[in-house]
Order: sequence, then structure tokens, then C-alpha cells
Amino acid sequence: MTCGGKLTSRGESERVLVKLHTALALAVALLATAGPHSQAQTPRSARNEQSEREAAKERLRRLLEHDPNNIEALFGLGRLMVEEGDFASGSSLFRKYIAISPADAGAWAYLVRCAVGQNDPKGAADAQRQIELLAPTNLALHAQAACWVANSAISEVTGREFELVMSLAPNRTRSGALWYARLGQCYDRAHDTIRASRALLAAIDLDPDTETHYFRLAHVFAGEGRVGDASEVMASAIAHFPRSVTTRVEAGTIELEAGNPERALEEQRQAATLDPHSPGALSLLGRIELAQRRYPEAIATLEQAAKLAPADASIRFYAGQAWMKTDQGTQRALEHFKRSLELDPNRASTYYWLGSLYFHRNQEYPVAVQYLEQALDRAPELEAAHQMLIQAYKRLGEDAKAALELRRYQELVQHRAKAEAPK
Repeated sequence: MTCGGKLTSRGESERVLVKLHTALALAVALLATAGPHSQAQTPRSARNEQSEREAAKERLRRLLEHDPNNIEALFGLGRLMVEEGDFASGSSLFRKYIAISPADAGAWAYLVRCAVGQNDPKGAADAQRQIELLAPTNLALHAQAACWVANSAISEVTGREFELVMSLAPNRTRSGALWYARLGQCYDRAHDTIRASRALLAAIDLDPDTETHYFRLAHVFAGEGRVGDASEVMASAIAHFPRSVTTRVEAGTIELEAGNPERALEEQRQAATLDPHSPGALSLLGRIELAQRRYPEAIATLEQAAKLAPADASIRFYAGQAWMKTDQGTQRALEHFKRSLELDPNRASTYYWLGSLYFHRNQEYPVAVQYLEQALDRAPELEAAHQMLIQAYKRLGEDAKAALELRRYQELVQHRAKAEAPK
């Protein structure tokens, strides 16, 4: 193997591949943990993406037929299998890979993912120990592994990997803050607010000049009902970014979601003073008017905001909610929700409200079913969507599907009750 015109040794080649594969693992981490504050990207055609994926898999399989020990093909095909949720095949490929290149910590990280996907505590623990042995100070790789175990029931590995990541915090510079922010998002999604808040606090300590770290921490506290703590975090953010419209809008959003529209309005006025033409400030005002049941005012405000920011999916979403509250607003609500989906196809609540309108207002049950199923694909914990989907199946005479959905809903309720029960 040559690099820059010089012949490299087998050991040097393997080190290059280790870096390559680790980079691939980290790219997955970044994609998997993109949060609500990430900038929206134009979605690729699902059909094109699937075709490219199948072509890549076929190419890698042909390489392995020619050379079963091709480590790049083993790693690449294993990664694709993991991304598709085929953890058994992924595990088999990565085990073949580490038999050839046992020092690749990135491959061991994928074996953690496979073990989590197969609910294999021993496999997860063994792979975690190998990552710790091979890359004890690789913050990014350990953050990736910690994200993968966050949602698992393998508590010992979850706790060990998280603590290992956090132990690296004092030795890291501002560049490491990104990984703590990503880690916080992972644990927030897993409803582990204690670990989420610790990781986000580490991100703020390392990089106090990034607004989104404060926003995420405040939302974690607000989601737990710790409104005072959330307000305190946003007060710190405002002190750090006194001229930021975005920070004021976020502070107002936190207050509004906590049920304090008056305090939200104070923040909104400050944001509007800083920038009278801010779409974010207008959107917040529209949401406040919506919460106060001032629907005509909310519609006018949100329509104005949508003109200023036509690519903002959230403004379209709230405009849909405002129109939905009026007797003659069904069609306009549908238009706004559908436009919001075009801009952000991953927001489960948009699918839910579309399903609700088609169910209750239009009584088009097949269409309602399509949207409700999409909502639950993205947010299986949406109890209201389960309940409405059961009724939609019944209206269509699909009793078997209704019974199956009822069982899923009952399992969800039981799981939630168990998780919330006192330890």
C-alpha cells in the first residue's frame, strides 16, 4: 500500500484503516444524534437511497466472494447491516473482521451496537472492555458507544460507558464539547435525564459560547417539570448572549411550554425589540396567542412569520394548529401541516395531527390510518396516536389490526408504568 509515494508497512496500513473505520463509526454517531436544534436538511429520495444501499451491499458481497478476508469490505458490509437493523449479520461480519484486525476499536464499537440490538449483555460487556483497552482516551468513540447503549436495558454496560466518557471531560478542550452535547441528546431521548443533564453541563463547561448547549439542558429540565432550573439555565444563556434574539426566543419557548405565557411574552417582547422582523419572535408570539386561545390573532401572526421564513417547518406546524382551532379552517390546517411535512418529514406530531383531522373532520379513515401509522413509526410512545389508530381500524372493519394495535398499546402502558414505578 502506498501513501504519498512511499511504501507503508502492513502495521501502518492497518493503522490507517483503523482511523478510517473509526471515522465511519463517528459519522454514524453524528447522524444518529442529530437533534431538534439541528438545521433541517432537504430529505433525499427514499427510493434512491435504498437503491444506492443495495448496490453498495452487492458490490461489497462481490468483493468478499473474491477475497473473504477483505477487511474494508467486511467493515463496510457490517456497517450497512447494522444500519438496517440486521444485528445478527452485522455481528457475524464484524467478528470476522476483528479476527483479522483485532486492534480496531471502531469495529468493537459496532459489536457493542450489535449486542445491544440482540439484547446480549455479555457481548456488550466484552466489546465495551475491548474499546476501553484499545482506546481508553478516545472521547468520540466512547461517546458513540455510550449513545448506542443509552436506550438498552443493559444497565451495567450503560453506566460503565457513560462514566468512562464523563471521566474524560476534565482533560478535554472546547472541541470535545460537541461529543458531550451529542451524548446529552442520546440520554435525553432515552429519558435518562440525570445522565443527560450531566453531559450537557460538561458541554457548557467546555464550551460556554455555544447557545444550543444551554437550550438542550433547559429542555431536559423543563421536560422533567424542573421549570425553575430550566429558567435559571436560560437566564445564564441570556447573560452570556445579551444581544441574541435566538436565546430570547428559546427562553420564551421554555416558559410557554412550562405554562407561563405571561413570562414567555416578556421574552418575546425583548426578542422583538432586538429584531422587529425576526420570524422566530413572530412565531413565538403566534404560539403565545394560540395558547391564550386568541386564534384569529395567532393565525395572522403565524401567517406573517411563514412569509418571512417559508422554509421553517415549525412555523407551518403551529399555523396548522391555529387554523385547526377554527370551524372553517380544516383545509388551511391540512395545507400547513402538509407543507410542514415537506420541510421536515420526521416530526411525529405533524403526522398525528394530520391523522386526527382526517379521522375527526373528514372521516377519511384510510388516509387517517396512513398518517397515524407514520406517527407511531417515529414516536411509538404517542399514546393518543395508538388510541385513534385502534378506532380507525375498527371503523374500517379491520378488527384483527385493531386487536394487534390494542395489544401494542397495552404493552406500552405497562412498560411505562413499570418504568415510572418507585424503585
